[in-house]
Amino acid sequence: MGAKRVAASQSPKPKTKQKKGAKVAEATPEPQAASVAALPDWCMPAMKLMEIPASTAEVPLPASFREMVAAMLPMSGLNSEVSGRHMYQRQFLEGLSENFASLQAGRQATVATARAAIAALDSEQAEVVSKVGVSKEKANAMRAVRDAKQETWKKAVDATETAGKAIAAAEEQVQNHEAEHKDSKEKVECLGQLMTTKFMPLKEFSIPGTKWRLREKTTKDVADALASLSPAGVEDSLRDALRVAFRKRPGENESFATMTIEYAEKLVSKHMESLDAKIQGFEAEAQTRVAALTAAKESAEHAKTQKDAAENEYIIADNHLLEADTLANNAVDEEKQLKPRAAALATALETAEAELICVQSLVASFEALREGASTAAAVEATVGQQVADQSAAAEVAL
Repeated sequence: MGAKRVAASQSPKPKTKQKKGAKVAEATPEPQAASVAALPDWCMPAMKLMEIPASTAEVPLPASFREMVAAMLPMSGLNSEVSGRHMYQRQFLEGLSENFASLQAGRQATVATARAAIAALDSEQAEVVSKVGVSKEKANAMRAVRDAKQETWKKAVDATETAGKAIAAAEEQVQNHEAEHKDSKEKVECLGQLMTTKFMPLKEFSIPGTKWRLREKTTKDVADALASLSPAGVEDSLRDALRVAFRKRPGENESFATMTIEYAEKLVSKHMESLDAKIQGFEAEAQTRVAALTAAKESAEHAKTQKDAAENEYIIADNHLLEADTLANNAVDEEKQLKPRAAALATALETAEAELICVQSLVASFEALREGASTAAAVEATVGQQVADQSAAAEVAL
């Protein structure tokens, strides 16, 4: 038998007098849920399904509708044999069955939508991962190009500095040429005087013995001067040899002294020839040095042009690298942003599947009763589903 409705008890409200002419506000009675007797366990699958919205975007059926079904369900014959139900009971249960089938289809659609969203996101993730790889590879290639351009630019800078130093050296050669010419003339004159006034008296042994101090000083002056003209490494030897040679008279048949004096004369003669050549080639040398300065300036200008071109190429390559790095970083950020979406979609799918399983179990229990199964089996299935629902809810919460 069905459960009876129990009317809510109401206490009479005391009447109050209103002032004359005062408007009485119309009181809007608040809706009160009609209390019903506790339903039997075999009604629970249907009642639980009535509390589930058709989709996640909707709300459950109104409370008034659920109360009406709760009042009719105990008298629907759901717990009786199919043959024992009259036409209105069958129509009522068929209407619930259609409603529950629609509910189950909505939950299936929610699961399908979640799976489609995950598949679309997987495709998007694959594209983003590919984009990350391509952009990073391009950035690495651009970095290699930039580094090569930077190295070329650095070498061009060094070449420009070297060219600048070459100009300074050539300018110094041009500026010092007049002074060198003057110095060469002075050296020829001094060396000629040295040979005439000091070397020849020592060679001819014409300085009297009474002037031995003058002879020693003259010997030292000549030895030091000629030693400075000798090749590197023999200065001291030539100096000592001249001091010994100048102590010998020309007729003493001293071969060592003769050879030393002849070597010194040849050394002086060769040095004088070199100085004369410099003096005679003054104009030609001047032109040569000016030409060297001009060539150094042209080389410096070419080096500067090369440096400017290398610098421009380096800047362009560096800008291209910056663009490639930006694209690569943006792709990486895009990939990172997809991870929370993937996690949210996975959670949504898990929740939708759990809700679908719950709805399918409740619908199966209801349909089993509608087709005449025992109430005990339906109740056992409902209790088992409640335990499964609690476990699924706990897993989703974790």
